[in-house]
Amino acid sequence: MELKTAIVTGASSGIGLAISKMLAEEGYKVYGIGRIFPDGCDFFEKRISLDLRDTDILLSKIAGIKRVDLLVNAAGSAFYGLAEFNTPDQIREMCRVDLEAPMILTSTLLPKLKDVRGMVINIASVTSTRINTHGAVYGALKAGLRSYSRSLYEEVRKTGVRVVTVCPDLTAGTKLYRNADFKPSEDDGCYLVPEDTAECVRDIINMREGAVVTEVEVRPQFNRIEKKPK
Repeated sequence: MELKTAIVTGASSGIGLAISKMLAEEGYKVYGIGRIFPDGCDFFEKRISLDLRDTDILLSKIAGIKRVDLLVNAAGSAFYGLAEFNTPDQIREMCRVDLEAPMILTSTLLPKLKDVRGMVINIASVTSTRINTHGAVYGALKAGLRSYSRSLYEEVRKTGVRVVTVCPDLTAGTKLYRNADFKPSEDDGCYLVPEDTAECVRDIINMREGAVVTEVEVRPQFNRIEKKPK
């Protein structure tokens, strides 16, 4: 029996890395797309190091993957602060990583996903359903990704392809807050770890065929952030 194959973006760190490791444990051949992979990632079938914004290179790198059972769009880019201080370069980066790349990958891989009644999992954010002061662009793009997922599911459900949006909350151990002046509180119960979302994805992919959770939020019990030291 041919092993199932997964493509995961943002696979070199954080949630994408945790999901990739989990999928390998579940018996998937995992093609990970990221920038700089840490040592000890021998569970990947192949590591594809590139800038996700280089879509022509991205598509050329995945063209030879014949079977795709699962696409996980986990890469993310965020710049926080008041909207008037978002630079054009920051906005362009967020648009391309958070929304453009997932849509391009999905459109390109849908024929292969239809062949095997596969699945698309888009890692959005709790910000996709909320007002986001100091994160207006990021929230808008994640809302766009959520909207895309919901519409796509209605388009392709008749083919057997499942489309799921996973919306994690504040997660420690990721690079998403590297451009922020805050971080999740270190108090117990105030943050997720990447493995929390990976375990949620594990439950989703192992659901009985014919049933699908189309959207889920993963949240810490408490809601606290901390200012980063200057």
